[in-house]
Amino acid sequence: MKSFLKVLLWFPLTLITLVLSITTYSHISLTRGIHGLIRQEVTDFKSQGVTFAALPRVAFEIRTALAKEDARPLLINKYFAHYDSPMAGMGDYIVKVSDRFNLDPYLVVAIAQQESNLGKLMPPDCHNAWGWGIHSAGTLCFDSWNEGINTFVSGLAEKYVAYGLKTPDEIMTKYNPTSPGGAWAKGVNQFLEELRTGSW
Repeated sequence: MKSFLKVLLWFPLTLITLVLSITTYSHISLTRGIHGLIRQEVTDFKSQGVTFAALPRVAFEIRTALAKEDARPLLINKYFAHYDSPMAGMGDYIVKVSDRFNLDPYLVVAIAQQESNLGKLMPPDCHNAWGWGIHSAGTLCFDSWNEGINTFVSGLAEKYVAYGLKTPDEIMTKYNPTSPGGAWAKGVNQFLEELRTGSW
């Protein structure tokens, strides 16, 4: 009798467990795993001002960037604001110009961080955060950030990347070859990591 009861209970419990497992798996698969699930929840509720206190704020906002939008300008602008950069608000333009020249916009920002602390250490109203065109007579200056960004990005693409110099270590061999112990490239790589992970 006990064996009969065990068999009788086993079938419904197995069936219920199987249905629950398949349902859960299907739901996670449809949302492209746990990260997709988070993105979906944020997209569904982004107009309701939901706060997720358990997750790192910057990384959460950027990585879940609401899947439909390009998170790069948002991250760059938050990075500028965090460091009180005079380039605040230029994230969209940096991404637009970088994409046109097939460059990583984070590299553009990381070099600016290494060269001038994001535009804070340069001649007044120079709009040259990258130390581009420094020579014995002084630093090349631009009338606006738009002009400075255009000149630097196009120059980096045409004079460096086009010749196979793509990583900070490769770019340094021409951009700053006298950097002691490769400090320039190490700094740029560190800032790239900050931007790519959203942690600073």
